[in-house]
Amino acid sequence: MDGLLGRVLAICLVAGLAGTVYGSVECVSALNFHIAAEHEATTVGHVVKILGGRSRGYQYVFSVNGAKVDDYSRVCATPLVPGACDNHGPVLVYYSFQPFSNSRLEDFAVASQHAYRVGIPALAIGLPLFALSLWTMVILSRKDKGEEDSDPDEQEGASKSDDVPDAIHIVPGE
Repeated sequence: MDGLLGRVLAICLVAGLAGTVYGSVECVSALNFHIAAEHEATTVGHVVKILGGRSRGYQYVFSVNGAKVDDYSRVCATPLVPGACDNHGPVLVYYSFQPFSNSRLEDFAVASQHAYRVGIPALAIGLPLFALSLWTMVILSRKDKGEEDSDPDEQEGASKSDDVPDAIHIVPGE
């Protein structure tokens, strides 16, 4: 495998692997959100902190059966008053204990649809790209190995026919 082809295949392999992993994680999240949507309940909570930077999101608190819960969400789609998300106001919190304890500031069904919408294309592109680049690398490495393992006599300029006599003579009695 020459340098340019090897680099292109390596980039495709890494991109395919990244797409496969990202798409798989998103699809699993979508399935979890779908299950949670079937068992969701709502309550009123309050945004207590707005997180900035790369991990922009909202820290919020709410109570369920007298237990105070503190959680985080990247999306704040359920303000109960205008500007509640950015002004530490009241928000509608969706929560569920199936398949695990989870809460969000958006409907689980909406979160599930969004995760599927992102995950399925990433998986649909990443998995074939990963498989095809891996398969191509294996085929080309076997081809290169086959060329390297060819007859060593051919490399030296001698042929096998020089080592083998043209005719075999059998002499009786010897």
